Amino acid sequence: MMIIHKTIGQMIADIAKTHSNRNALVHTEIGTRYNYVQLSHQIDRTARGFLNQGIQPGDRVALWSSNVSEWIFSMMGLAKIGAMTVPIDPAASKDTLHYILGQSESCGLIIAGENDDKEDVNKAIAARKTIPSLKHIFMMSDSSETDAISWHELMVGGNAVKQDRLVKISATVTPEDPVAIMYTSGTTGRPKGVVLDHLGLINKSMVATERQGISAEDRLCLFFPLFHMFGNTCIALAGLLRGAALVMPCRRFDPAKILATIPAEKCTAIYGSPSMLIALLDHPQFRKSDWGSLAKGIIGGAPCPMELMRKIVEDIGLSDITVAYGITEASSWITMTHPQDPIELRVSTIGRSLACNEVKIVDPGSGEMLGPDRQGELCTRGFLMKEYYKMPAATAAAVDRDIWFHTGDLSIRDTSGFVRVTGRLKDVIVRNGIEIYPVEVEEIIYMLPEISEVQVFGFLDSKKRQEEAAWIKLK
Repeated sequence: MMIIHKTIGQMIADIAKTHSNRNALVHTEIGTRYNYVQLSHQIDRTARGFLNQGIQPGDRVALWSSNVSEWIFSMMGLAKIGAMTVPIDPAASKDTLHYILGQSESCGLIIAGENDDKEDVNKAIAARKTIPSLKHIFMMSDSSETDAISWHELMVGGNAVKQDRLVKISATVTPEDPVAIMYTSGTTGRPKGVVLDHLGLINKSMVATERQGISAEDRLCLFFPLFHMFGNTCIALAGLLRGAALVMPCRRFDPAKILATIPAEKCTAIYGSPSMLIALLDHPQFRKSDWGSLAKGIIGGAPCPMELMRKIVEDIGLSDITVAYGITEASSWITMTHPQDPIELRVSTIGRSLACNEVKIVDPGSGEMLGPDRQGELCTRGFLMKEYYKMPAATAAAVDRDIWFHTGDLSIRDTSGFVRVTGRLKDVIVRNGIEIYPVEVEEIIYMLPEISEVQVFGFLDSKKRQEEAAWIKLK
């Protein structure tokens, strides 16, 4: 593949020139609509506003908000001036919020500031009192909070910064510069901040959208949370880099609003986890005919049940839906099925390696590379993270001397290169000497027609023996 050596700011500026009058960002719940020229203008205004507030290249600015247009303006604007976005889950607890802000040494925090977010505003103001690095709180509204800068103030302040200054600063940003610190879920201890650069996010996005067949003609339905890499990179950034339209139906996941938006905006692609798509298909307002414009998209974030895929492809007609596997540390997707792969492969596997990275299966004990059809740990190389922020030991433990990242996922690769995830190294349940893989049990349970969601897990009984159990949600 040919590597693209550009920054996100350069790429968006190029796209704006090529697709000036095309829809770029539509938010149906809020009622806003921007073409690419208008989007580029809003990004520049936001960038100049941050510069006016003293945000500099290399600074970290946290984004703590649901899905609003300003989220996109902020991330792109910060990228343009060489600053780093630190996305935070809107549902994060006060403890998690304070930990990420402190660990990332963020100098600014951007929050939605809606009427129903008063508690979040108070948490943000409290954080500034305890975190030395935190100097600025920005509100994505015209809030009257005395301790915060409203969006109107940010924009007006940006008018004092000449475009020439923004151009000069943007020119100093390189593709290898860090652009985001995205925190992992923290299932094993505190979340780790994954430092990512322009180069990795752009090239992963371009290769992935090429395999999906995404073009400027597409309209991507974006309801996955923007704080997550799936939302901000795999959908939002990837779509914009192709000149496609992003259509956001709601601030927070709302099946009714999503189902109304798809036909109204003639969305052509849909993205979500299996549980999200199940929620849409099981909703009383779901009508198969309303999905006529949809043809493509990605199911990711969790194993896709066979019955769900069959319903999407055969019953509804989304013939080009794909399954993908990715991790934050690898700048998004690692493997992906092809839209034309047989349905069985789009369910039983996570596809084949993308052209921009390598994958291999190794013995977890010896590190020896394993041949086809042998189970081991999935490793990947290509456009990896720069580091775990301020965690050199964790970085060294995850990336070996040959720059392979060890995912911790047990997998098997067949002779054709298709990879199947069989479980997590730490999640294998050993019962009476027999290894039980939760993913395989979940797939069987999913086949029952009355099951909506399932998660299988292990636990220790009173005699410290491993047993298995399942959380099940009925339709």
